[in-house]
Amino acid sequence: MADPVSIMFHRRYVYMLPTGSGFLFGFSTLAMLLVATNYSNGLAHGFCFLLAGVVIVSMLYTQRNLQGLTVSAVPAAAVFAGQHARFPVIISTFDQIPRLSLWLEKDAHPVAFSVQPGEPVRRNVSVMTTRRGRVSIPVVRVASTYPLGLFLAWSRRIELAGDCIVFPEPSAPLPFPNFQADRPVGNAVVRSDGDDFQGFREYRVGDSYRHIHWKSLPRGNSLQLKTFAASHDRECWFDLMHTPGPGLERQLSQLCRWIIDAEVQQLHYGLRLGSVVLAPNTGQSHKLHCLKLLALYPLTD
Repeated sequence: MADPVSIMFHRRYVYMLPTGSGFLFGFSTLAMLLVATNYSNGLAHGFCFLLAGVVIVSMLYTQRNLQGLTVSAVPAAAVFAGQHARFPVIISTFDQIPRLSLWLEKDAHPVAFSVQPGEPVRRNVSVMTTRRGRVSIPVVRVASTYPLGLFLAWSRRIELAGDCIVFPEPSAPLPFPNFQADRPVGNAVVRSDGDDFQGFREYRVGDSYRHIHWKSLPRGNSLQLKTFAASHDRECWFDLMHTPGPGLERQLSQLCRWIIDAEVQQLHYGLRLGSVVLAPNTGQSHKLHCLKLLALYPLTD
């Protein structure tokens, strides 16, 4: 059975024990009760019973502070190996009772937070990544000592469904494969002199300013953008079999670097990973598709 995406804390999900302050408070109350009994002091007896009532009320409020909370997992953004994977977690309450002074294990920002009715709180569970592949969301707990710090209440181990894609760590820049001597290396910009001019189209937000046809602005009310057809010599293939190593992980790291640099330079690039072949393309979705294939390529021991 798959782990749930969302968990609500029922009574059986919450555990509780006295804190150090709680033990000291209880011991002091008991000692005062023994003294009051020894001296038959009614006022001291009443004060001890008042303190015992405070303990009981604090116990109920501490448990209720967690009971009824809902913890939900949100898809995590992909990262590169060596970075922290951050799993977003949404904590909310279904009733009208605020939940105060909570904290979450493995929180990226370990500070206390509160959950107001109708205002879910987003926290990030942080995990350090060491290698490419998939990293599952870790087991976490929610805890609180509200209201008086006499008791510590914590939830059962929360096992939510969710993982994070970890891309290979990019290696140092190397020249692109199958490029001529006058082609750029590293992060240099590829010249567009060899592109074939196609025509004009209306400017859209996000288009490169370098291709705006400024001369057309006085003749019309809208900006025109020059479009080009990418020439064949700007396409490049990244092939695992022809990527320098040594070792598979080093090769995948080099492919990762080439893909990032090719996207920055707006090249049309294709990828060959054994029997998997991606046709040359460009764009953020193509880049993420390529990096995901690298991340999920079978691991070696």
